[in-house]
Amino acid sequence: MQMFCFPYAGGTADFFSQLEPWFPPSVELVKLEYAGHGARCQEPFYQNFSQLADDLYQTVKGLYCPGGEYTLFGYSMGSVAAVEVLVRVLQDGQLPPPKRVFLAAHEPCTKRELLRFRGDEADEWVKRRTISLGGVPERLLENRTFWRVYLPLYRADYTLITNYDFDKLTLACEIPLTGLYGAQDIVPEEMWGWRKYFQGECEFVEFEGGHFFITQRRQELAELIVDRMEGGAGTDGI
Repeated sequence: MQMFCFPYAGGTADFFSQLEPWFPPSVELVKLEYAGHGARCQEPFYQNFSQLADDLYQTVKGLYCPGGEYTLFGYSMGSVAAVEVLVRVLQDGQLPPPKRVFLAAHEPCTKRELLRFRGDEADEWVKRRTISLGGVPERLLENRTFWRVYLPLYRADYTLITNYDFDKLTLACEIPLTGLYGAQDIVPEEMWGWRKYFQGECEFVEFEGGHFFITQRRQELAELIVDRMEGGAGTDGI
């Protein structure tokens, strides 16, 4: 069993390493990297979300173990990436559909906030937004070297999200969905909007915490994911 993992905006593949201690040897975490991030830092950023999804779909195809089962796991912006890759899986027909999809920390809502800002104002908004989500350790909040390296990543990814339109998402499938969210981050009813696209078994699991609840609930989250991957039944609703 493989689980293909899609990081949050500004994040790298290594983000998912914190879950590995609770995964059995039978499950392979395939930690995907966006162009311009982490191990792919020398590559140019994507110009639009279609470019990102096309690239990661080809990566998934190349890393998939023929005849095996797999799941998709997206965190924050990675949820949108996972869904767009799923669209390509279903349209292309060269891969079997995933056994289950896990979407965390992102409701299916179009976000246009960044459009209100330009130039340096946009950079300041990106910094404030990233800090408010809890994505930056306190020791780095005023670290100029950190922002010089990571601000372009956050800015590039937030721009992708800003220009993504959920009204154009062409997905309607029966693949089981597990939605995961922090109680202090997302209103449950907004998370339930994923039912528009996943019309079979859906469950939504609330964790105590904010946008990065994963860092406080990593063992609980990992054990839930493994249970579902191994055939454990989801619950309807929360």
